[in-house]
Amino acid sequence: MKRKITYADLDKLNGEPLGKPGAPVKLDFLPSPERVRQSLRAVKVTVSLEPSSLDYYRRQAKRRGETATEIMRRVLQAHALVEV
Repeated sequence: MKRKITYADLDKLNGEPLGKPGAPVKLDFLPSPERVRQSLRAVKVTVSLEPSSLDYYRRQAKRRGETATEIMRRVLQAHALVEV
């Protein structure tokens, strides 16, 4: 890059004032450690699936570079979080 970048004209970041130059900027976008810990807990269960369902999740997992278990866990979690 040949052009020098100046940040003097930036007075807001995501709608939040930056403050004086050199002052620390607090952007609170990460979840609390307690919330992360809660989401990491898992209970092992045994589920009987039809072969076609299992094949579908295995194909999707192969395409995405994940495991079928991870995808099924996310689908079930998303279904549980939807309030009707």
